[in-house]
Amino acid sequence: MEPLRPEDPAEIGGYPLLARLGAGGMGQVYLGLTGGGRHIALKVIREDFDGPQALARFRREVATVERVRTRCAAAMVGAGLDAPPYWLATEYVPGPTLRQAVAQHGPVPPDTCVRLLAALARGLLEIHGQGVQHRDLKPGNVILAPDGPRLIDFGIARGEGQTQITQTGAWNGTPGYVAPEVVREQQPVPASDVFSLAGTIAYAATGRPPFGGGRIEAIIHRTLAGEIDLDGADAQLADLVRQCAEKEPDARVTLERLLELAADEVPLAGDPEYRRLVGAPPPAPQSVPDAVASGLVPPGRTRTVPGAARGRSRAAVIAAGAAAAVVVVTAAFVARFVLNGGEDPGGSTGSPGATVGGGGQGGSQGGSAGTATTPGGPQAGRTPGSGGRPPDVILVKQPTTDFQTVEYSEKDGTCLPAIRPEDEALAGQLQVSAPRQPYSGRTVKFGMRFKYESPSGYYVAAQLRPPGPHGSAGPGWMTSRPHLIPPEAGWIDLTFPRDFTWDGSGAGTSPELDPGVWTIVWMHVHANGDAYYLGCDGFTAT
Repeated sequence: MEPLRPEDPAEIGGYPLLARLGAGGMGQVYLGLTGGGRHIALKVIREDFDGPQALARFRREVATVERVRTRCAAAMVGAGLDAPPYWLATEYVPGPTLRQAVAQHGPVPPDTCVRLLAALARGLLEIHGQGVQHRDLKPGNVILAPDGPRLIDFGIARGEGQTQITQTGAWNGTPGYVAPEVVREQQPVPASDVFSLAGTIAYAATGRPPFGGGRIEAIIHRTLAGEIDLDGADAQLADLVRQCAEKEPDARVTLERLLELAADEVPLAGDPEYRRLVGAPPPAPQSVPDAVASGLVPPGRTRTVPGAARGRSRAAVIAAGAAAAVVVVTAAFVARFVLNGGEDPGGSTGSPGATVGGGGQGGSQGGSAGTATTPGGPQAGRTPGSGGRPPDVILVKQPTTDFQTVEYSEKDGTCLPAIRPEDEALAGQLQVSAPRQPYSGRTVKFGMRFKYESPSGYYVAAQLRPPGPHGSAGPGWMTSRPHLIPPEAGWIDLTFPRDFTWDGSGAGTSPELDPGVWTIVWMHVHANGDAYYLGCDGFTAT
C-alpha cells in the first residue's frame, strides 16, 4: 500500500479511498471501503485512456470478471461504465504477487511449486468451465493469498462469444509466457493458458524468465523454437512443466490430467514454505480516519461511510459487456511483434533492439529540481511550454523501490527488476539502441523509437544511471530534456555527455563515462512535466 497523493480523488463510485495499491498500463488501483466495512480493490481507467478500443477492452474486462465465479479469482463488487472515470471494484486480496515473492525470497522449493502448479491448474480449469480463457497468466498476475493463489487482471481475457480486440499481425499476451499458437495464428485456445502456466511455474522454480531476457524478437524466437529454461529445477517438477510447455496445443497435458499428476495430500495453504512466501499481510485501515492516522490519506479527509455506489448492477454489467463486443476494434492492446529475425528495417545509430518493462510499478523521485535553461534563456522548471511542450525539469511520479534499484543486466540483456510501464501497448513497441559490445569511447550514442506508430505530442526523456550502488535519491543520475517523438516511427538519438550537461540535469560540470554497466531509463513526460516509466536499456563502458 502507498499513500494517496493530493491529486487522487477522495472517493470513486461512492466508495472512499484509503490507499494506492499499484498502477498498470490502463490506470491506477486503489484500496477502497464499502458501506459494510469490506475492503475492495478499485481499478480506475486513466483519463487519457478513453479511446473506443481502450474502453471496449475495459468493458470486456468488467464483463469477464463478472462472469468468473470461483474462489481462485477476485470476485467482482461493482463497476462504473457510464461516464469517466470508468472503474471496476473487486474484492481486495492481501498478499504479494508471485513475481514479488520470488524477487524477495528467491526460487520456490520443488514441493511447493508442485502444489502451486496444482492450485493454479484447478483455477484455470474452473474458469475454462465458465467459458473464459485468461490469456495473460504470468507471475505478476498471481496473488499469493493466505488461503491459496488468486488469478487477477482479466484485461485481455476472452469469454465465449466475445470479439477479439486485436488486429491483423497483432497478438495479446506477455513475451516469454504467451503460447506459440497465439504468436503464429493469433488464435488462443484453452491450452494456451496451460503453456503460460508452464512459464509461470518455471519462473517460480528458477527465479529466471522462462525463455530468457533481452530483445522481444529473441524471446519470441526461443518461445517458438527453443526449450523452456528449467536448468537446476527438480526433475519431477521439470517433467510436469515440460508437459505443459509443448509447442503444439494438442500435445500439452490437459488440466485434468495435470491435477492427477500433481496430486498431493498437503494443501498449498498448509505448506510452511508457501506461508513463508505469503508472509503476514499488512493491516489495512478500517476507516478513513484510520488511514489518515497511518499516513495513507491526506489530513482533512474524514468521511467514513460511503454513499450509494454509482456503479452498474451485475446484470447491467453483463449487458454492457455484450454490447462492447461489437465495438470497433482498431488496435491491439499489446504491441504488434513482427518476427523478422530481430532485424529492423529502420536506421539508427548503434544496434537496434527492443525491450519492455515487465510486471510491477514504475517511477521514482529521480528527477531533478531547480531552474532549467534553454537556448532562448531561462525557463521556470515546472512551466509547460507552448504547444504542450513539457518543462525541461521533470518529476517522476511513481516512486517505488523497484524503480530506484532497476539496473541493466549485461548477462541477461535486460533490466532488473522488471517494472510495469505506464502504457503497455506503447512500451511493447519500444525499440532501443545502445552499444551491445563493451564500449571504450569518451562519448556514447543511444536512442529509442516506437516501431509501429508515432503518437502525436508524445514526449520522452532519458535518465542515465552510472555504474555503482545508488541510494534512494539516486546520486549521480542524469536526466535529458524531454524530446518530442518524431513522425513516421523516427528515432530519438541522444549523446552522452552532450545531452546531459544542462542546468537541472543533475550531471554536474564535467561528467565522465566511467567504466562499468550504465542503465538508461526511458520515460514518458506529460505536458506538466510529470514523467512515467516507459522502458529500460543499458550498455557497458570500459
